[in-house]
Amino acid sequence: MKIYSHLSTGLKTYLELQKPVVKRHPEEGFTIIESLIAMVVITIVVVAITPPIFLAVATRVQNQKAEQAMQLAQRQVDKIRILSEKGGYADSDLPPLPSTSSEATGDASAVGAPTNFSVNPSDCITTPASSNACPVYLDRAYVDATSTPNFYLQTFRTKETRYGTPSQAVAFQMGVRVYAAIAKGQSGLLTGLGSLKFTTEQGQQRKYPLAVMYTSVVRSDLKDSLTTYKGFLCIGITTSPCPTP
Repeated sequence: MKIYSHLSTGLKTYLELQKPVVKRHPEEGFTIIESLIAMVVITIVVVAITPPIFLAVATRVQNQKAEQAMQLAQRQVDKIRILSEKGGYADSDLPPLPSTSSEATGDASAVGAPTNFSVNPSDCITTPASSNACPVYLDRAYVDATSTPNFYLQTFRTKETRYGTPSQAVAFQMGVRVYAAIAKGQSGLLTGLGSLKFTTEQGQQRKYPLAVMYTSVVRSDLKDSLTTYKGFLCIGITTSPCPTP
């Protein structure tokens, strides 16, 4: 019985070895249809994820620029406040007054957008004007007329109250607007703060400022500081009584 068992096992093994072996080509890969399906799937995935990536990157860049612009505006306000507290300043050290009397005596928010964009920072020192947008170079230096600044800064003062001999501006409203460099040459610039909503391009940087700040600057070390401040608050108010500064 053992002999038959061994013969049977050997016969089975022999027959198994005699079965035809399907040979596979070593370079066999995907079929054309499988490759086309894979390409379609990859295309769909790329198309689906590309817009959100561009949206996130563009929005992040815009928010970073807006943060820089706000820091720049705050720095300008702090500079004038410190100058006012120290005293001994001249009108030329302060932001310029608007050329029109209606803007000069009105709220800072009513002053129009800049109409002149300077390239050389020294131009804003030699010919200061509320309508000027002064260039600000943060990570680059001014070289010549072809230089491109990071931002344009518009600063001005309104509703000033003067005191002393010689007369000195001791209370005034101050306005600061910071525009992106691409705002230069654009028509119809606006003065309200631009929206920082999600964007895939440049958002509202072409027309709107990235930072807007209006504040009051008042000296508090004068003998008549309180009366002067009350007179400053009454500028533009026609109701009486109103103290005379």
